Amino acid sequence: MKAGKKDVSSSLPKVAVARLEGHDGPIQTVKFSASGKYCLTGGHDRTVRLWNPLRIDPAFPPPPALPPASEETDPDAVPLEGLARALPIQTYGTGYSHPISSLVLDPSSTTLAAASDKTLVITDVVTQQVKRRYQGHAGRINAVSISNGCETYLSASYDATVKIWDGRSNSWEPIMTLQDAKDSVTDLHVVQDPVDPNNKKGQANTALIRTASVDGVVRTYDLRRGNLSSDNCGSAITSMTPTHDGHCLAISCLDGAVRLMELDTGELLNTYTSGHVAGQYGLQCCMTADDATLVTGSEDGRAVLYDIVRGTCVQTLEGHARPTCAIAAHPKRDNASVLITASYDGTAVVWANHEGFMKWED
Repeated sequence: MKAGKKDVSSSLPKVAVARLEGHDGPIQTVKFSASGKYCLTGGHDRTVRLWNPLRIDPAFPPPPALPPASEETDPDAVPLEGLARALPIQTYGTGYSHPISSLVLDPSSTTLAAASDKTLVITDVVTQQVKRRYQGHAGRINAVSISNGCETYLSASYDATVKIWDGRSNSWEPIMTLQDAKDSVTDLHVVQDPVDPNNKKGQANTALIRTASVDGVVRTYDLRRGNLSSDNCGSAITSMTPTHDGHCLAISCLDGAVRLMELDTGELLNTYTSGHVAGQYGLQCCMTADDATLVTGSEDGRAVLYDIVRGTCVQTLEGHARPTCAIAAHPKRDNASVLITASYDGTAVVWANHEGFMKWED
């Protein structure tokens, strides 16, 4: 596992420091918790796994020292077997009959929503008990989300619909179905302000649902105003990620480009194409916590980092043997150098900006 020679900042992730060991088969999705202390992975083995990716598993001794690099050996390359194992916390396998295509934790890290084919499974993180199973889509669920307080759960599907499920009632029917997309809905975000305690109705001022589709359109539903706005990117969209300041949206497209769009105006601000390979797989992208760097997976097994302003490739992370489709950056600025990549080769790797990043004790 190695970094390319394009690094221009000491804060960028460049060193493989740990692996997430346990999945049997391709890993399709990886997400950090809101606090950044934990992460979740979901795979073809029909399990969701909870980790502390910043700590070393004490059940395994440190790997043996590697032999000195020879002239034929890349000094920056670290075999996967030579990496420490990150600390596993829990495995969730109940209720999943198919591979896990998407997952999300609520902000309090108590509720897990995960998609298993056409079923949305809601699980209590602490007790591991399945709380609800929502069914109703005609195609595989591609993306899931949770609103504040778990009031609603949302699922976006290959059937070109988004369904909103009531998290507080016993109803098995969706309370709303969004049917504006003309093709598979590939990604889904809920945007809400924290609830103002001085607001007597206890409502957030902002309540948006943002979707991305293979028809090339980003749709934003303003639930408070009853408005729908659409921005056409001109290419099938596989994933999207907002900047942390909420002003821009990075959109990964099947034509190989990642586009940066200003949300208020829909203006295209930048395009990133020079470093990664795309076209056959749905690649995820993310932003580092300081909004300075865009990160995308690549079909050649790498993760590629772009300077968000200049649009240039500033770092490549190499080591996966198959496409790197799932990727997540730590959400907090004090750990902005931490990145997790997950691949169809069944491996997930934690990257940081120096070799001594991982710790033994909590």
